[in-house]
Amino acid sequence: MAGPHPKTYMGWWGSLGSPKQKYVNIYTVSPYATRPLKGALHNSIFNTFRRFKNQVLYVAIPAAIVWTINSKATEYNEYLYTKAGREELEKVNV
Repeated sequence: MAGPHPKTYMGWWGSLGSPKQKYVNIYTVSPYATRPLKGALHNSIFNTFRRFKNQVLYVAIPAAIVWTINSKATEYNEYLYTKAGREELEKVNV
């Protein structure tokens, strides 16, 4: 029977008397991975501003158009419920 038997002294910790292992790779942690949130707050502020600046016109212009149409429609609807508005509406509908 090959190998050590029970209650056989194999050596001190780390030198257990076994053959040297082959193909053992040692990996280290990249210095970029040790601080994954480095600069996150600073970059988030400036990236948010840059993205907002690039996209604001795609939202602001249609929002202004919709707001203008809605405010004009509300004013016209309120006008139609006045005395002058009802008279004008009766003239149009006749």
